[in-house]
Amino acid sequence: MFSMRLKYYYDLSRYNFGFSVIIGFLIGLNAGVITFGTFGMLVGFLSYKYFQNNQYYFYYNLGLSKMALISVTWIINLTISAIFLLLIR
Repeated sequence: MFSMRLKYYYDLSRYNFGFSVIIGFLIGLNAGVITFGTFGMLVGFLSYKYFQNNQYYFYYNLGLSKMALISVTWIINLTISAIFLLLIR
C-alpha cells in the first residue's frame, strides 16, 4: 500500500517539480522552494488530473481516496520545502 502512495507522490510531484524549477529560475531559489510546498501542489494536481485522471480508479479500487493521496503528498512536500529553506538560509 505504501508503494502505491509513493507512486502517486512521484507522479504528482514531477509536475510540481517542473513548475517549481521554472519559477525558481524566473524569480529566485526561495520562490521556487516555496512554490514546491504550496502553490505548485495545485499545479501538480491539476496537471495530473488532466493527463492521468483515469488512474484515480486504480487507487480507488485499492481503497485509497483522492483526498488521502493528496494530503500525504502535500505533507511530504511541505516538509521537504521547510527543510530545504532551513538549509539554504
